[in-house]
Amino acid sequence: MRNKIVLFLLFLVGSLISCDNFLDIQPKGIVIPRYYEDYEKLINYAQLLKASDSYPNFMTDDVYLPDDGDVNFNDLEVPHRNLYTFQAEIFGDAEIDGLWQYSYQHIYYYNTIIEGVMEVEDASLDKKRSLYAEALVGRAFEYLTLVNAYANHYDKNTAATDPGVPLMLDKEINKSNLERASVQQVYDQISRDLDTAALYLPNKQKTAYRASKPVGLGMLARMYLYMGNYNEALKYAKLSLAENSSLLDLKNYSVVDPEKSIRRIDVPYGADNPENIYIRLAPWTFGFSGTAFGSDELVALYDHDNDMRFKLFFTNYAYGVNYDHYLWFPYIYANMAMSVPEIILIAAECEARVGSKDQAMLYLDQLLEYRIVGYQSQTAATKEEALDNVLKERRKEMCMLGCTRVIDLKRLNREPRYAKTITHVANGQTYTLAPDSPRYIFPIPPKVASFNPNMVLNER
Repeated sequence: MRNKIVLFLLFLVGSLISCDNFLDIQPKGIVIPRYYEDYEKLINYAQLLKASDSYPNFMTDDVYLPDDGDVNFNDLEVPHRNLYTFQAEIFGDAEIDGLWQYSYQHIYYYNTIIEGVMEVEDASLDKKRSLYAEALVGRAFEYLTLVNAYANHYDKNTAATDPGVPLMLDKEINKSNLERASVQQVYDQISRDLDTAALYLPNKQKTAYRASKPVGLGMLARMYLYMGNYNEALKYAKLSLAENSSLLDLKNYSVVDPEKSIRRIDVPYGADNPENIYIRLAPWTFGFSGTAFGSDELVALYDHDNDMRFKLFFTNYAYGVNYDHYLWFPYIYANMAMSVPEIILIAAECEARVGSKDQAMLYLDQLLEYRIVGYQSQTAATKEEALDNVLKERRKEMCMLGCTRVIDLKRLNREPRYAKTITHVANGQTYTLAPDSPRYIFPIPPKVASFNPNMVLNER
């Protein structure tokens, strides 16, 4: 760490940081981690408790923005307008892509832990392995987001040659002319990290900001879902739910003050919500809250009278203004990492695809009993009907969270039954995103490309 580190990949403030700057990006008191306590402070570092941004939602079918009013298209930052109108370029040469930057910054911290914690002599082997496993989960989480944002969606026939993202697996980032690993190589690394982590993760942590066994198993379920390996995804979803299947009954909560944004509703959040098994907050703690309206299509999916997700998280009155559309307005901490509902929905989707349609509907019953007033159990006549129902609930349950909807659109566009063209209107002009559009794949940030001339760029 005595040498200066060229930030070809992270492009943080300035182009170089030195050992003297190490304190500026790590918890107070750590210069070079030497003891177990140093590494534990590092994994509790505030920036590691956050995830990449929510802005990918601007390019989805969940979002609507009018041309004027208190919440409107023309007030967006330029990169967000570019996303909403499906432009070839998103970020300019002088702009920072937070999704890329913060993910790789987090990976650097995780690599520091992975590379060093097993060498300390002041902790038991079990404690060191547990922290090592947590860092592996964190790194896998970041790479699973990155490869799905900046690369073609996983296809077993092309993954070995599709450009993925650079794999940084140590704390030395003074590397030039970085190249992209293939999508398959990135997934292989994610799999290795998660398989190893599963051996050593504790069954339970003191806080959901720290990874535990159900998180590692759940992340494997998510990975295999994205790969289209539904049998493996189902296996790991079931194993995760066997460890933790806690749900929060939204019927017990309400809008307590419609004049507020923060504390408008009394739903517990963060570690106080038992559904949150792994918490990573948005860079802005409340995520996408108050940023955009739900699209007419999304809003129409909800039972406006009985679905507590709609009653609590959407409103057509905010900031003293009555709106013609429903604003996404939960103003509770946005957990961008992992929750029990996601694992239930993975299990339900995989049952509908490769297992039992009836079991898929039972998983939906398990979740919706905690979401809908007067809920009645549902049945499905066919696996296709069960899958339709599951995917509808996944969209409703997980809307406006990070890259979730973008990734779902990319993977479902591979299936003719679910492929769709997205349409946005801005300033009287109509913009469309076709199911096979290369613009689903985010561009490599211009600053990264300028430092790495050999890096293959995405054609948009």
